Amino acid sequence: MRATRFQHTIGRPCQVSGRGYWSGQPITLTFLPAKPHTGIVFVRTDLKECPSVPAVVDYRVDMPLRTRLAQGTAMVDMVEHVLATLLALQIDNVEIHCTNCEMPSLDGSSHAYALALASVGKRLQSTERAQFQIAEPLRIGNDHQWIMALPGNASELTIEYRLDYGAKSPIGQAVYSALVTEQTFLQDLAPARTFITIAEAEQLQQQGLARHVTPRDLLVFDQAGPIDNSLRFPDECARHKALDLLGDLALAGVDIRGKIVAFRSGHQLNGSLAQALKNAYAAQTRLRKAV
Repeated sequence: MRATRFQHTIGRPCQVSGRGYWSGQPITLTFLPAKPHTGIVFVRTDLKECPSVPAVVDYRVDMPLRTRLAQGTAMVDMVEHVLATLLALQIDNVEIHCTNCEMPSLDGSSHAYALALASVGKRLQSTERAQFQIAEPLRIGNDHQWIMALPGNASELTIEYRLDYGAKSPIGQAVYSALVTEQTFLQDLAPARTFITIAEAEQLQQQGLARHVTPRDLLVFDQAGPIDNSLRFPDECARHKALDLLGDLALAGVDIRGKIVAFRSGHQLNGSLAQALKNAYAAQTRLRKAV
């Protein structure tokens, strides 16, 4: 039987500052408490009239290697690490005031976000949080990469990420699976960092992107392993892909209950699943109202 969960906002404001990976531009995020049913809303305080964009899959824009949201003149980039933290900590309503478009890269993980938000606590609100129990298997993708949503425990979300870039990749195969709780996120997922191969990094910098980024700012792999850095977990790359997956699933706008299994999926496939789950929840809600 589905357990009722009530919505939460943060106990008081907090801030996180840094520079964007892609642009190198400085940005400060100010997290502010919000009323029930607000959801997660990004507000561009650096732009005229402070336009906003909700963190809902309807506003997702397909981009390589990251998740972008846009509505009108409001655009925010690289939001997946922020959203993963909010989902895992069960913070449902918050305004995020942004002084630039790209989220702080920090060390390539969600750790600083998790510490900042955990430090201010949560405030219980008197409104139920929407939940969607996966009732039937759903698969998106092909033999090369795919993602599945499967039925599971009515009060839990389990995620599994299967990382495999092939025998020639310097990034080894790994599988990470976990029940998503605040504790597992803070200890096992939040510290897992973004990664890239040296060939990919050089290509991006030749395009004028991420020129300020060094191998000390994230995990850059050559055939010998991470350059000028060391892993926090043997399966850190698979953990980070699971972290990204959580952030993209947050765009469904409901608590998802069941099991998500991903094989080599990226932001586009993750976002497609979030859209499918959001649509399934809406159809279920319409059916219940019609009965």
